[in-house]
Amino acid sequence: MLAVLLFISSAVYAPSASNTSKEATSSSVSSSSSKSSSQSSTETDVLKDLSTKELKEYNSGLIDSLSEEQQWASDGKTKYNASLYIDNMKYDSNRGLLLYVSDEFPSLSKDNKNIVAKHAQGIANAQVAILGKDVDAESLPNTNVYYGSKKIGRSTMLSNDNDFKWYKA
Repeated sequence: MLAVLLFISSAVYAPSASNTSKEATSSSVSSSSSKSSSQSSTETDVLKDLSTKELKEYNSGLIDSLSEEQQWASDGKTKYNASLYIDNMKYDSNRGLLLYVSDEFPSLSKDNKNIVAKHAQGIANAQVAILGKDVDAESLPNTNVYYGSKKIGRSTMLSNDNDFKWYKA
């Protein structure tokens, strides 16, 4: 069994109540995924095959992990600042990982938007590992980013869902 940890690091600004922002480093552990010796599934395949009970557990875990990371960021652990730009997230078997972002998100640079979205994918990967599912270590969930009800971005399937296309908010 091969365990792989992916790290994504870069500078992100933490949203604040005032107009001043603090630069911080964002680092997210994407996943501790297992790879079988003969074949492995993509994360999207595994997530689409979850039972109703497993999907409910998965989505509950996403919210719990997000809340925990937001608390750590609020407590000064700057590597979790990317989580402060995420209002909610859930997996829908028809639309993929749905990421709902904060009011501050649209004003971020493209690079920082990518960091936040990849951070969310890291949270999602961790939940797959917690469920004990085998996935390809390089696999990421298809991700759609929403600001309110408007879709403002998505992962690109040609890059194994690791790159993002952004639309005007």
